[in-house]
Amino acid sequence: MRPASAFFVKINGLFLLAVSLAWAADVPPHVPGRLLAAPRPGIDANLLEYTLKLHAAVVRKHSTAIAAIVLEVPEESSEAIMVSLQRTGLFEYVERDQYAHTAAEFPNDPGFASEWHLTKIQSPQAWSVTTGSPSVMVAVIDTGVYGTHPDLESNLAPGWNFVKSNSDTSDLLGHGTAVAGTIAAAGNNGIGVAGVSWQSRMMPLVVVDENDLAAYSNIAEAIQYAADRGVRVMNISVGGSAPSSTLQSAVDYAWSKGALIFASAMNNGASDPYYPAACNHVMAVSATDSNDHLASFSNYGNWVAISAPGDSILTTTNGGGYAYWFGTSFASPLVAGVAALSLSINPSLTNAELLTILETSADHVGLPGYDPSFGWGRVNAFNAVTAARQALVERSPARPLPVLRQSRSLR
Repeated sequence: MRPASAFFVKINGLFLLAVSLAWAADVPPHVPGRLLAAPRPGIDANLLEYTLKLHAAVVRKHSTAIAAIVLEVPEESSEAIMVSLQRTGLFEYVERDQYAHTAAEFPNDPGFASEWHLTKIQSPQAWSVTTGSPSVMVAVIDTGVYGTHPDLESNLAPGWNFVKSNSDTSDLLGHGTAVAGTIAAAGNNGIGVAGVSWQSRMMPLVVVDENDLAAYSNIAEAIQYAADRGVRVMNISVGGSAPSSTLQSAVDYAWSKGALIFASAMNNGASDPYYPAACNHVMAVSATDSNDHLASFSNYGNWVAISAPGDSILTTTNGGGYAYWFGTSFASPLVAGVAALSLSINPSLTNAELLTILETSADHVGLPGYDPSFGWGRVNAFNAVTAARQALVERSPARPLPVLRQSRSLR
């Protein structure tokens, strides 16, 4: 295993630790120096013992129930020994003692080893069910996306810039690019990092100007734009402290079109609501750390629906690189990514059903039931896609998916 090389990059005036990860763990496909064999019935025991000794094979275990023996052999000559034993005619079979693994899909992206948040929410287990679908679009309502990033370009769809009223969705600040990578950086492509939903497509919608300001009118217009184009999942890692009827109207419009919006709870370490996260029909997401504690910067309150990792998230950056980012801005896209995975396995889910699945499948990391710090819990990707798949199996026209508990997001 080769070590990673680390360096710092300056983004928005902050020095962030970036990592050039270029290692690969060489995992053998079988147990070194071990063979499995089944002697043919009626074989002379002395002949069998002599043959094994001649091949430098030592019996370590003998299972009479399945008539199999475990042999220890020199690994450097194990292939030749296996072939030679097969040719003796004394065995039903001789084979390698292969390795199995848990039902999880671990991508070959070198940065995956540093993406603690994906393991925390059981993404590898979810990927054994689905890695997403290009038919599920996620709107990234943010600062834009660096369009030629090697981990993003294959998953990008045309978007719109509501600040400049044109189709230029390039990212001036880097924030949207980091959010996009958290959602759907291409997985298992041998470079960089993996997002939650490897194959989902993303529609960049620019609402933040070069001064890091986003007009509510632009956010509302972007929500309507995405809803009118059939986008089912929207992420908004942007927030303001003032409530807005305009924002609420846009959210209600998207909800009526079957969309579900995810928004960051923001980073003031306070209970004051931020919008659009605190709007009705929005899943407000707080941030957790690697110990499943509420991140010190995260907002909280009875308007929070769910939580997700948001501390030290390795993701994509402007210019084609990678860096660690912090904030509820990266917790919200994790949940949006899980929503995209769930819809890829069951596109018939309504937004209300999807919301219920995300909340009921979350891991309780705070108080039992609803908790103002974590909402209904910390998102769990595997539980969510499992529930989505089960809903697909159980669904019939006469029996819709039951609502298991009242959602705080349906206020």
